[in-house]
Order: sequence, then structure tokens, then C-alpha cells
Amino acid sequence: MPANGGPAAATQAVKGSTPPPEWEVKLAQLRAENEELQRRKADAEKDRDLFRDLYGKASSHASEVSKENNELLERAELAEGQARDGLAMIRATYEERVRRAEEDAARWKAQYQLLLERDARMDDDIRRRAALEPELRAEVARLREELDSLEEDYKRMEGVLEGLTKEQVEETDEIAETAQAPISSVAGP
Repeated sequence: MPANGGPAAATQAVKGSTPPPEWEVKLAQLRAENEELQRRKADAEKDRDLFRDLYGKASSHASEVSKENNELLERAELAEGQARDGLAMIRATYEERVRRAEEDAARWKAQYQLLLERDARMDDDIRRRAALEPELRAEVARLREELDSLEEDYKRMEGVLEGLTKEQVEETDEIAETAQAPISSVAGP
């Protein structure tokens, strides 16, 4: 008898309708169960391969996400540091500008106060004399010219006086005394 219960068993079943022996039924059941288990095993291996592939993809994705998260954290820390340092630098720059502006304002205010005090001390007489300055310069120039002219006349007179003889000098002295006498008598006692 064939092990699988092939055509001879089927012929016997048809001829005499005797039931096949029990071990053949059991064998058929076991073969069917084996086929079912083989199919399930193949499905399980496919599922295993699918899960292995999915796990690899998920693991790879998780690694990429973790790497990206680390890069983003580094960039965030760098940006925070730059923002903090940048703000401190900008604040220091503007504080320095404000300090300089305040110093300039104080210096200009002091200069204004000094000019204001100087103006208050300067009275109208000084202003009037300052306004007359061009006229006074012209008067001084005219007087210098007149003085130069008188000095020249004096030098000429000295030259004439030296040229006079002693007698002429005595006569001149007498004339001068005579000219003063009537002045003395008029102004006298």
C-alpha cells in the first residue's frame, strides 16, 4: 500500500466501500496539518522579515531623529548664547552712547553757564565802550599824527633856538617876561 493512500486506496474505497485504515486518515490529517503549519511558518517568516525591515527603518529613523534633535539642541544653545551675548553687547554699546551723550550735555551746559555768567558780569558801560572802539581808534590815529607834527615843530624850534645868539636869547627872555607881566598884573593882587 502506498504511503499516501494514493489510487489504490481510492479504488478500494470505491469498490468495497470499506473505510480506509485509521493510520491513513491520520496520515492525511497530519499532511494537511503539516501543510497548514508550513504555510503559517512561511507567513510567520514573512512577518518576521517585515518586522525586521520595519524595525531597521524605525531604528534608522530614530537615529536620524536623535541626531537631528542633538543638532537642533546645539543650534538652540548657540543661538541662545549669541542672543544673550549680543544683547549684552548692544546694551553696553547703548549705555556707552548714553554716557557720552550725558557727558557732552554736561559739558555744553557748563559752557552755557559760563557764558551766561560772563554776559551777566559785562555791564552796559563795557558794551558802550566796545561800540565806541572804532571811533576811538580813529581819534587816536588823528592825535598821533598831530603829535608827530608837533614833535617835528619842536625839533625845528630847538634848531632855531640853538642858532640864536646869546643876546637874542636874552631879548627873547625879556620879551617873554614883559608878555607875562601884564598877565600877572591882571591876575594879581
